[in-house]
Amino acid sequence: MANDKKVKDLMIPLADFPHIPYWFTLRQAMAIVREAVGKFEGAFEPRAVLVFDEKYQLMGILTLRNMIKGLEPSFLQETSLVAMDPNLTVLMGDLLGPNMRTASQRPVNEVMCPIQVTVDASAPVAKALYLMIQENVGFLPVMQAGKVAGMIRLSDLFHEVAQLVLGDQA
Repeated sequence: MANDKKVKDLMIPLADFPHIPYWFTLRQAMAIVREAVGKFEGAFEPRAVLVFDEKYQLMGILTLRNMIKGLEPSFLQETSLVAMDPNLTVLMGDLLGPNMRTASQRPVNEVMCPIQVTVDASAPVAKALYLMIQENVGFLPVMQAGKVAGMIRLSDLFHEVAQLVLGDQA
C-alpha cells in the first residue's frame, strides 16, 4: 500500500457497482444483484447495492443481509416468546414459505441502511482503511466533486495490506 496510492486507484467505478432508486422493491434489488454477479463473474461479487433518490443523491446502502432481513416473516421478529426459546419459530411458520414473495414487494428504502461515512476519491488508501475499521463497515462510497464516483471494499484494501505484509509470497 504505497503512500502515493489513492482511493480512486482501487475503487470500483459507480458504473460497475450495482445501484438502484429507493422505490425499487427487494425483488428488483435481488434481480440487480444476481445480474451483476453474472456480469462481473471473477472480477467481484456484489454484496451490496447503493440506493439513490430521484436527484441521484446517495440515500443508503442495501446489503445482502438487509435484503434477507427484509423478507423475514413476522414470526421470526423478536417477541418475548421467541426471545425465551428461538426454536419456537419453527413451530410458528415456514421461513421460506409463500409469504416471502409478498415481502419481496417491500420498497428497499424500508430496509436499507443509511450511509455512515464516505471517503474522498483523492484520499490516501490508508484513510479509507482507517474509516472502515473505525466505523466497522465493509464498504465505503467514494465521493468526487460532491457526487458518488464508486465504492471501495475492505477486501480490496486487505489485498493491498497483504501484499505489503507478504511481499512476493503467494
